[in-house]
Amino acid sequence: MEEIQYVGEHLLPGQIGHFALITAFVSSLLATFAYFKSTNKRDIPADAQSWRKIGRVAFTLQGLGIFSVIGILFYLMINQYYEYQYVWAHVSEDLPFKYIFSAFWEGQEGSFLLWMFWHVVLGMILMFTAKRWEAPTLAMLSLVQVFLLSMVLGIYFGETKIGVNPLMLLRDTMDAPIFAQADYLSLVKGNGLNPLLQNYWMTIHPPTLFLGFASTTIPFVFAMAGLWTGEHKAWLKPAMPWALFCGSILGTGILMGGAWAYEALSFGGYWAWDPVENMSLVPWLVLIAGIHTHLIAKATGRAIKSTYLYYILSFVLIVYSTFLTRSGVLGETSVHAFTEMGLEWQLVAFMGVFTGLAVGMMVWRFRSVPSPTKEESAASKEFWMFIGTLVLLFSAIIITASTSLPVYNKIMTFFDPIFQGKVITDPIPHYNKYQLWIAVFIALLSGGAQYLRYREMNWKKYAKKFAFSAIAALLITFPLTLLINSWTPAHNWQYMILLVSGVFAVVSNLDYLIRIAKGSPKVFGSAFAHMGFGIMIIGIIASGLNQEIISSSPFVMEGLLTNMEDDEGWRKNLLLFKGSPMLMDEYELTYVSDTLDRYDRTYTVNFKRKDSLGTVLEDFNIYPMVQYTKEYDKIASSNPSTRHYWDRDIFTYVSGLPEVEMNFQLRREREDSLNYRSFATPLGQSMTILDTVKVKDKDSVSIREYRITPLEINREPSNPDYEREEGDIPIGIKLAVQRRDKDSTYMVEPVIVLRGQLLYTYPSQIDELSAKLRVGENIFETLLTPEEELDYETFEVKQGEQFTYKGYQLQFAGFNKNPKHVNYKAEEGDIAVGAMVGIQAPSGENYMASPVFFIRGNNPYNLKDEIPAEGLHVRFIKLDP
Repeated sequence: MEEIQYVGEHLLPGQIGHFALITAFVSSLLATFAYFKSTNKRDIPADAQSWRKIGRVAFTLQGLGIFSVIGILFYLMINQYYEYQYVWAHVSEDLPFKYIFSAFWEGQEGSFLLWMFWHVVLGMILMFTAKRWEAPTLAMLSLVQVFLLSMVLGIYFGETKIGVNPLMLLRDTMDAPIFAQADYLSLVKGNGLNPLLQNYWMTIHPPTLFLGFASTTIPFVFAMAGLWTGEHKAWLKPAMPWALFCGSILGTGILMGGAWAYEALSFGGYWAWDPVENMSLVPWLVLIAGIHTHLIAKATGRAIKSTYLYYILSFVLIVYSTFLTRSGVLGETSVHAFTEMGLEWQLVAFMGVFTGLAVGMMVWRFRSVPSPTKEESAASKEFWMFIGTLVLLFSAIIITASTSLPVYNKIMTFFDPIFQGKVITDPIPHYNKYQLWIAVFIALLSGGAQYLRYREMNWKKYAKKFAFSAIAALLITFPLTLLINSWTPAHNWQYMILLVSGVFAVVSNLDYLIRIAKGSPKVFGSAFAHMGFGIMIIGIIASGLNQEIISSSPFVMEGLLTNMEDDEGWRKNLLLFKGSPMLMDEYELTYVSDTLDRYDRTYTVNFKRKDSLGTVLEDFNIYPMVQYTKEYDKIASSNPSTRHYWDRDIFTYVSGLPEVEMNFQLRREREDSLNYRSFATPLGQSMTILDTVKVKDKDSVSIREYRITPLEINREPSNPDYEREEGDIPIGIKLAVQRRDKDSTYMVEPVIVLRGQLLYTYPSQIDELSAKLRVGENIFETLLTPEEELDYETFEVKQGEQFTYKGYQLQFAGFNKNPKHVNYKAEEGDIAVGAMVGIQAPSGENYMASPVFFIRGNNPYNLKDEIPAEGLHVRFIKLDP
């Protein structure tokens, strides 16, 4: 059987990329081995130096391989080479270029590559700055890269597949009849990017978060290096800047995710205890605990074992969060988890190897880790810092345990297929119940711990100052809390205690900065960080626990909203009719209009705030949006719109649409079922239409008189619901519409489109006149003559020559080397040229026709141009070289 020779495939980039992947994987293995040997040969400087050089070369080659794969994948996505499965799955013709980055890391393979990219960058920095710690840290980092690269390797060992290669061809990943055709690529269109990810936050949030994930590896590899070499104190100093960097960048990534959720999701807040949110927060909590024990260890020599434990746990928890989000185990419990791709056992191996390696190292070196025999005083700052780290660890354990219920369920179901499992049906109250008191304790501790710094100085000298500061902080905290509570009520006593603790943390740390630190940069960091925690608690009270639903008009809505998900739905939503004002709280709302751009339907809703006399105090618009699926058969997401004030936000989103608005097929069926009245009139001439309408609850009728004037036929029309495709023949008619009892004239342009053998109509609706107009199908019979009925006459002319045809004066004015035509899309290898033909009609009107002639694959083609007003069709059928 002959092998199919496929047409149009670009195989070379994929082959180069696959070679780069193999090179990177082998190089990471070599770097791991070389740096391992360099570490173990540290007592023989010459040997250690030789192995370190090999390790550097191998690590650099690994980085070049990873960068090459990333560059090739971007090249394939930008050029929309759909022969590659990853490109087909995440890119489409209509995807804006600004979302290419989001599409790159939408898939698992892209996110793994992003993670490895940051490891290479951080590893290169270590190579030039870590000095004697280079070999042990880069040995561990290279081993991490071995496991990550295996996730995208896509090779088989016997029947076992290792990883998922992002450069796999589409025809190698699925069995479909289309691949029996040599030119299958002409029929393939990309799936495109998930509408939820088409947001600018998705361009900057993932790389920041993955930099945070990658940076947790650096304190981990330093900790492992300390255990490996037995130098339990020496590693603390070089690791501290990395730990601080990691804590700040991972925290920033989490905050960015919250901002994205607030802008793009219908959470109505920044946090919803989603499993993916939780499993990015937990490593950060453990890392912050590790930074505090790290400070204790540097200052007193205590808590080194705890520092080891926290840094190892933070990395292992990052790997565990990767398992949760990429193994498919979360299923439908998370709004942004990846689907299962067969990597779960590789992820389990990844986690198991490093957990086992870390535990083995700890057991091996446990007795040799310094541990002062004398216990820390309960009045010392370090003692309470350590207590705080235990509280953070406790918080992380609670969150992890609850989030891991799907894992527990899957394990139990494996042993007992009828196991029903446990599930948290309402996660927000569940998590708040426990985390609230942890937040209270941490806030009080971060505020009170500042006063323990007095013990670092002359206690007798500063005793009075301590007493004054403590009393002053309490005296300021309580009235300030009452003031804040009057602006944003805490509602119940638990939240009131949380608010007090947050205010106390801010006041006490601010007092320390002003009265004690006095400009010393050494203590700025901790004081500002603790102040930030207090401010965050106040923000949680204001934005998360103090939401007020103002879209409530139950007496108006009851009976109108019948398809809400719960009994309270009609109490929390407002049904708006286009052009009809509706009262909501202190606002008057009007649904003004909506526009469709590709898959995004954006609504304009006007808000007016009035006083008791009806005077408009404020007038503004908001623009919530819904995104359709590519099939236009349902709503993929509802993106909110927010009006920001200094003290509050008005957060609005479209919670539901009539079924006919959610499904374009139903809209089309409804459109086809309408009984239109047909009229015909020449351009420029008005026609009068009388419409009889029965008056509600009366026997009389009302007669409405409409005047409609067709102004112009438009061959390049636009309509909010119409997206042009290659080969379309669209016709729009610009109409001026008046109603006798109205002063305004409305300009509309209904459109009809011939696409292949199918007709599509796009009517124009005038809500103010209760009128809807569309173009009749017979317009094509009037304006378009079938090609086979056209009687062409051939002229052979040179540039600049004139000729006559049935009273028309024509001139071949010249060539256009960059022709534009609605039905021509340039492809690589095309030879295309346009003809500029000037036409003077018998009436004296002048026109310009621009037919196109092009050669594609040694075959000639021509595309005609048309002068509709004169019924002329002009073709450019051949070119004498």
